[in-house]
Amino acid sequence: MSEATELLDWAADHARRGVATIPEPVLRKAMLIVCDDLAAMIAAHTEDEVRRVSAQAVDGDESTVVGVPGRRTDRGRASVANAVAANWTELDGGYRPATCHGSLYTLPTALAEVEATNGSVGDLLIALVTGYEVVTRVARAYRPPLPLSRHPHASLSPIGAAAAVGAARRLPADAFARTVLGAASMSMTGPFVNATQGATVRNAWAAAASQLGFLAADMADAGLTGSPTAFREVFADVGGAAAREEELTQGLGERYGVQDAYHKPYACCQYLHSSVEAAGQLAKRVPVDKIVEIAVRAHPLAAALGNKSPETSLAARFSLPHAVAAVLLAGEPDMKAFARESLHEATVVQLRDRVRIEEWTDVPEPPHDRPSSVRVTLADGSVHEETVMSALGGPDRPMSREQLLDKFRTLTAELRPGFAAQAEALTDPDRPLDLDVPLRVVLDRLLGEVS
Repeated sequence: MSEATELLDWAADHARRGVATIPEPVLRKAMLIVCDDLAAMIAAHTEDEVRRVSAQAVDGDESTVVGVPGRRTDRGRASVANAVAANWTELDGGYRPATCHGSLYTLPTALAEVEATNGSVGDLLIALVTGYEVVTRVARAYRPPLPLSRHPHASLSPIGAAAAVGAARRLPADAFARTVLGAASMSMTGPFVNATQGATVRNAWAAAASQLGFLAADMADAGLTGSPTAFREVFADVGGAAAREEELTQGLGERYGVQDAYHKPYACCQYLHSSVEAAGQLAKRVPVDKIVEIAVRAHPLAAALGNKSPETSLAARFSLPHAVAAVLLAGEPDMKAFARESLHEATVVQLRDRVRIEEWTDVPEPPHDRPSSVRVTLADGSVHEETVMSALGGPDRPMSREQLLDKFRTLTAELRPGFAAQAEALTDPDRPLDLDVPLRVVLDRLLGEVS
């Protein structure tokens, strides 16, 4: 039996055996991921494009459109709207052991499918945990060559969506495998440069993948087959990844992928987080109007993001010069530093031009593999420097529950003032998890109070 077959057989069996097979700490972590990504979806609805995407969803009765009060639509359209919103502000969660946003690729589809079929919170967590396990193991097994040419939001997300649908539907092993392998063959190109250039269609790739997940399940149900070596064909043979297929099966069920998920405190690409954090520390003690030079030494993934003239908020979130300049001016790395209004602010533009990037060549081992040092020189010749070896949110510096609750309050206070209190109750470690409550009831509670 191949590693791919073993993984997919395990995932199908795992989902069919139900929520009782998942350890409680894993379920609680998964619930935090759900609340975190829902908060990101809500926050994105301050953006015109996101509101317009959600408004395209016609009235229906299957699944909730998170950003539109009281709106439900068909499951496919709901997953599209929610996926676009989830990754718009770069505040959805990620997966640190590989370049992969496991919840973005699974949660919008799982939410839509489980609600449409009158499922429970437990059903949602099964679909999320199982789908997350499959897609993150594929991400670890087939790491793309650097610099990145294909964005994982395009290449990996169909696999996560299909695995989530298969788990939610409790498909038998053969149908589950056909669904996921078929979706793998539908992997999209998604040039990584679209993110750095600021082409916001990048924010629709996970949405497109949610449709491919449903399509793959329907095709599998009709009897269409997938190649048993689809993962290797797509990511190694075509994509040029070095295959480490033992990663597909090592330690299955011992430690779950969701346990290595991180939550993002800063509204930009995670590659920039250490630089953003260092700039935020400097901003507390450096007069911005006296800065004549900014030198940033950053790990290779961040150093490659050198766009000094971002034209969209997405490009700003993938620009090292903008991230450092905007945070130095704002005084802290909050969402305003990456808002559309920051792009052409005169002082930010001047500071971006003064940024000089140096690649950190002798990068340490994880978790210190994404370090950054920011050094500013002032007009009087004095030099001030801050170094961050590992930013908040990483595996060695996880956000605390209280920090996450603060994040939820900040992101949702304007549009859903009741969300944070409901999320606090849902994630209370001293309360038993109510896994049997219908998902629709919980969503109505979380999203019900509208400003």
